[in-house]
Amino acid sequence: MTAVVEKCISQARNKTKLELDAFYDGLLNLLSSSQPSDKDKGDCLNDLRRLLFYLTCTKHRRRLPQHLVDKLKCLMTEKDHGILGGVKGSILCSAILQEYAPTEQVVIDNFNPPVNLKQVPFILPVLMNQGDIVGHTEMLVSHMVRWVSTVGFDADVQARALGCLVSLATLNRSLLSGEQVYVVSSQISDWLTQASINQAPNPNARQSKSKKTEQVTEIDGSACQEFFTFLSLSQYYSQDQLLNIHSFSCLRSWLLTTHFSSSEGNLTPSSSGSGSSGAVSTESSRSQLMTSGSFATKARQVLVDKACEYGLRVIDQCERRPLKTQDPDLIQASLIEAVSLLDVLCSLDSSLVAKIFSAIKGLYSHLYEDYLYPRVLLTLLQFFIHHIEMVVYEPMPAFEHFFGEILATRYSDPSVAFDTVMFCQENLHKLCMETDILEKFFPNLLKILAWNPRTFLTEFLDIIPAMISPRTTIEMLHSLLDLPCKTIALEASQQSQRLVTQQSSDNYLMPEPNVRLSACVDAYKNPEHKPWFNFILRRQSGQGDTISKLGFLHQLLSDTSSYPRVVPVSQTVPLLLRLYFQTVLSNADNALLCQLVPVMLERAGLLFGIPSFRKEVQKVLAEELLALFKQCPSLIMDLKSELLDFIGALRNIDNKEDFFAHVVWIVGDYTSTAYDSRCNTQVIIKFYEALETLLYEVSVLVQSSSIGRIPYSARLLTVCMTALAKLASRCQDLIPRVLLCLTKVSQQQMRSCIEDEHKKALMDRASELIDVLKLPDVASAILSPACEIEDGRWHQDVNTSVPSLLQSIYHIVQHGI
Repeated sequence: MTAVVEKCISQARNKTKLELDAFYDGLLNLLSSSQPSDKDKGDCLNDLRRLLFYLTCTKHRRRLPQHLVDKLKCLMTEKDHGILGGVKGSILCSAILQEYAPTEQVVIDNFNPPVNLKQVPFILPVLMNQGDIVGHTEMLVSHMVRWVSTVGFDADVQARALGCLVSLATLNRSLLSGEQVYVVSSQISDWLTQASINQAPNPNARQSKSKKTEQVTEIDGSACQEFFTFLSLSQYYSQDQLLNIHSFSCLRSWLLTTHFSSSEGNLTPSSSGSGSSGAVSTESSRSQLMTSGSFATKARQVLVDKACEYGLRVIDQCERRPLKTQDPDLIQASLIEAVSLLDVLCSLDSSLVAKIFSAIKGLYSHLYEDYLYPRVLLTLLQFFIHHIEMVVYEPMPAFEHFFGEILATRYSDPSVAFDTVMFCQENLHKLCMETDILEKFFPNLLKILAWNPRTFLTEFLDIIPAMISPRTTIEMLHSLLDLPCKTIALEASQQSQRLVTQQSSDNYLMPEPNVRLSACVDAYKNPEHKPWFNFILRRQSGQGDTISKLGFLHQLLSDTSSYPRVVPVSQTVPLLLRLYFQTVLSNADNALLCQLVPVMLERAGLLFGIPSFRKEVQKVLAEELLALFKQCPSLIMDLKSELLDFIGALRNIDNKEDFFAHVVWIVGDYTSTAYDSRCNTQVIIKFYEALETLLYEVSVLVQSSSIGRIPYSARLLTVCMTALAKLASRCQDLIPRVLLCLTKVSQQQMRSCIEDEHKKALMDRASELIDVLKLPDVASAILSPACEIEDGRWHQDVNTSVPSLLQSIYHIVQHGI
């Protein structure tokens, strides 16, 4: 099926100009037919669909003939015209012109006849795609305001016009004057509170002589006793009821767009005339501006009051017990919108907080134990963040309840996960500076990332730095490194619950044949392994950094390393680690770094068993370890015992040779009095002896190995030799020992089975180091240069010709010229 679709798209993109012109002419002839047959009508609809496909399948703009565009406009704006007399034709023409816009070819600057107002719903989307200038929106706003404000006008047109006005105001607030805002706001206020509470008659039934009417009902089936809202249920809705629903759907956007604006009026003084007439004109304009401002202020207050009443009424309605099983979803969506509306109203008028907060607090108490509406609880938390300073209420228990208990069970719900991540990102500053929610519940939040690694990676790049604090730094590092394990544990937990649910139901279903976590599920259900899974899936931080048998857990989960959800998670970890270390290096002190480095030394060899994952993570750890010591070289002395233990054991090289080589390089580079006065001769000798022993052991093992089974690389040998030479250059009593060591190692490797290219590089490095160390003063300058050389400016005269002189001397020495 995919191949067929790609073939169709390729054919449409490769249409030549001649083929397209012939198609346009054929379509225009069909559209111009005066007496079309049923076959012609069907062919015409199919050709319109093809035209829409031709326009959408390519990024290049295809030019349509003006006659064809005019014909499409005519068919879209005039009802029952030509070959396309139905709604399908109007929809297709509107879609084609929307795709073709913006262009001067599609210009609709008024709605006077022959434009049919019944076609307005098809015309307005085209005008929106035309944009501000090409769409002539300033001229059309007055039309739409007039439609909205005209009593008894077509309800469908009024609803479409209201939506269009809200969209236009959102894009460009200056398009609406203060008086127009007043008119629209007043009409919205009326539609919100003046809708009938009686059901509309069945439009398909014959007129009955009985004039008895039925009231709309609440969601529990009882008759509606108060004013109509969108939660008032009816079998058939009247026009005023439909406008009520449309008004509420646009209400929050309208308030945010128009009533938060600092300038309510857009009238400007007239520039025509001079002298007294000009003064009169200016005074008149000023009066209009003041009147416009008063209109907007009045409309704002009226609309705010009625919107507040409407929102509180919706909350009261939602407390009723629904009759239908699908109504809880409706209740949740209604509560989210109602609470969000009340939040906006309190931002507009702070005096409403005291009135609204009691209802908000009661709603939270009602939903506290109900896990059916987690998104509503999150909306209530948003309200608390915005307005808690104006009331006496402690919101932290509410935050802990959601981010602890609720999120632990609903992390896999896409809507809950999305709302939670957006909530954290939008309120990042307050959550980070005024609460400890992010650092306390980051294990729960990481479940969202572990379950949706591709969906929320960008957002978590903003959130993760806020989770890191001195208290959580070490635990966060362990959590990021074990993120694939968290994903597997979540999968095992989900499948275990699913199996329990299936077994308890009457219609027991066997697991799907593609389930690949059966062994992991068995391990999850094993009481002996339960503590490890409980730790990986913990809700709060501060319960320990890691577990003692982490390596055993990795082996237990190794069969799931290629699981579809695990692979993308493992690919995100290196990126998250770089962000983590960037944050730590910017804020951590020496004491915290002293705790962090031993963890890095330990975890470099204790990673989940995906080869690519281990390689990338070890690379990141090695690079960031260099950055840590570069920023704080005194760590060499603070962590002397840990480093000596690490480089003194061959087992630390296994499966992490590159990381080990970086540690050796750090020891050779930063063990110097230039970085720390505590680094005396005895310390240098201890590091030297540990590295010398290591080099001899590695060299012997490499020499005794056979082709294809060499345990260590020549690179490790050269790094060890260089580190020894650097230490000897700072303690000249060690120079004889290092000369003997380098000589022995080079002789041993002459008889080894390493590749010739690598052997030559190793021999060259040994020879270079021996030659340099024979001149102790030179060795000290080359192998242990002063710290200032890297950043110091040793050359001040920008006009000097030293480089040219050096090149000339080089040629003279080399060629005898």
